[in-house]
Amino acid sequence: MQRKYTIFLVAVLFAGMIAIASAATSDEGLIGGDKGYFAVHCNVDGAKVYFDDDLKGEIKDGRLLVEVYTTATPYKTISVEADGYQTHTAPILEYPAKDQTVDLTVTLEQAPIGGDKGAYLVKCNVDGAKVYFDNDFKGEVKDGELLVEIYTTGTPYKMISVEADGYETYTAPIETYPAKGESVELDVTLEQAPIGGDKGAYLVKCNVEGAAVFFDGDLKGEIKDGKLLVEIFTTGTPYKTITVEAPGYQSSTVQIQQHPAKGETVEVDVTLTPEPTQTQTPLSLFPVLGALGLCSALFLFYRKN
Repeated sequence: MQRKYTIFLVAVLFAGMIAIASAATSDEGLIGGDKGYFAVHCNVDGAKVYFDDDLKGEIKDGRLLVEVYTTATPYKTISVEADGYQTHTAPILEYPAKDQTVDLTVTLEQAPIGGDKGAYLVKCNVDGAKVYFDNDFKGEVKDGELLVEIYTTGTPYKMISVEADGYETYTAPIETYPAKGESVELDVTLEQAPIGGDKGAYLVKCNVEGAAVFFDGDLKGEIKDGKLLVEIFTTGTPYKTITVEAPGYQSSTVQIQQHPAKGETVEVDVTLTPEPTQTQTPLSLFPVLGALGLCSALFLFYRKN
């Protein structure tokens, strides 16, 4: 009887060890090891990315990182779509190996305009700039452009105005009108407004779009188009540090070595580096506790019977 009891106990403990090892292997497989990556680059933020028919996410800051299992059935096609653009579909010809990243570049083309409409494609060097046709607000520039649809049978617009904080307002006559289904480009270059009075400025340049900029802990704004202009009073208490931070990146703090004089702009370059990628995590307690609980239950059941 004692020998049978011992054999049963060993079998139960062995089963528990197998469950723990299986949980550990599963946990590590989900974290790293047999994963590769696709870096999808696209010219339209907010575009949806599909691998075969699986939605993988949306383009942000021109990029989307997609994780795939190298041991899984490979995806065959990539599709990218966005409102106002023609859907892009292409075969996936290269697959990443373990911990490898494969770049996929997609350029979306604007969908043709139908009916009795034409359009103006306003191109501008300042994202967020507000666009007006005559006195009608048409929207803000995003990714360097704004598409403005108009009815070809309507009263033609005469003037375009584009304005943004820190820049001189641009105004010009509209001399070309689109026909049905046609698009006319309007190129606008905004010039920074001169700084007057007792003000100077810092021009903070950074490699990460949307990064937050702090002067001595005071939030001054976010990086847009690789830069942020921060005006300061030359008679005020000088700032000592500039800190730039963004999700997924290590924050960077630089000492301010030069202060702008009246009407002067001082450039400050800040480069953010990505946070280290975590490749493995400690073994989860839930599979361990579950296996031990199973062993205990079986042991008590055996003793009771």
